[in-house]
Amino acid sequence: MGSPFHRLQWGCISLLLFFIVSCSTHALKTPEGEKEFSQETSRLERLAREAPETSVRAQSHLQLAFLYVNYRNPQLNYSRALQEMESYRSLAPAKAQTDDFQNWLAVLKEVTKSKTSLERVQKANKSLSDEVASLKETIEKLKSLDRQIEERRRLTK
Repeated sequence: MGSPFHRLQWGCISLLLFFIVSCSTHALKTPEGEKEFSQETSRLERLAREAPETSVRAQSHLQLAFLYVNYRNPQLNYSRALQEMESYRSLAPAKAQTDDFQNWLAVLKEVTKSKTSLERVQKANKSLSDEVASLKETIEKLKSLDRQIEERRRLTK
């Protein structure tokens, strides 16, 4: 047990555990302000693009998704969270996709669908408002024309 190989082996295991713990505590830290959210988002986006291990890229996408829906994030972005969840789903093994993950994915799809429907309704509402304004203008012109015709009729009698 005292051979140099065993000491090296235990040293490597200890070092690996140290790095895992330091990475996990950093991942658990939740940003507070807009600047911190921006910095954490940039860091995770870089990791998601450049990390050599697929598992690290997948986890980065998942953390990004949760960052985008964090209630303290001043710039919530549900559609971007859905994109990140989809990226995670494509990279992560099926066994890593828990029921909670599937629930989040379903909720984000519904939120995105609702947001799209709301935008469509708002666009239709604006179009109808414009049409109502145009019709009111036409009615006012017709009223004015009717008054002019009435005036001419009185003058001709």
